[in-house]
Amino acid sequence: MADHPTDPAADWHRLKPDTALAVAGVLDLLKKDGADADAQNLLDAYLYAKRLLAESMQALVRTDLPAECDTFRDLRAQLAERMAEEYGERIPERYLTVPYGSRTHEQLFSMLLRRLGQPVSAALLRVVTRDSVHTERRTRELRELGLDIATSHEGGSEVYTLRSLELDTSLIPTIIKNNLRDKKASEQEKEAVAAVLAEHAG
Repeated sequence: MADHPTDPAADWHRLKPDTALAVAGVLDLLKKDGADADAQNLLDAYLYAKRLLAESMQALVRTDLPAECDTFRDLRAQLAERMAEEYGERIPERYLTVPYGSRTHEQLFSMLLRRLGQPVSAALLRVVTRDSVHTERRTRELRELGLDIATSHEGGSEVYTLRSLELDTSLIPTIIKNNLRDKKASEQEKEAVAAVLAEHAG
């Protein structure tokens, strides 16, 4: 999913008519039987309607989300400040950046924040990303920032719960190690940073 800003309301009104026609087309084909039934046409119509439904429902959900989530940005700022306080003089700044700040991460957090302390179905979260793999991965990445997000099952379905807004800063060393990998640090830099982290842990 692209992270550039869009207008969800405009997207919803643009997509809605074509989506309605696509769904009606599937319904018409489902009503046919015998010689008039064509499995390939039905499958093609279904796949087209499925794509439009995913795009339009994504736009619809986003109309209820804020353009910017101040709480998400504040928490990331708190994390950055803590990282700088603990390691700013001993680890290069480029390895102390806070990852996972995309619009997708922000929107998923916003949905969880709206129901703080209450479970949110994975199916609903998937509407935001239109992709189950991305939803699970992005939610896991939010947890890697130290956010208190629990995963459980209710009624046979997976749910996520944002239990509090307290950050688990014990995950900061892991964030730094991931930054070393993502930014392709040299072996010398990795060893130097590892020594700092070990010293801090001791």
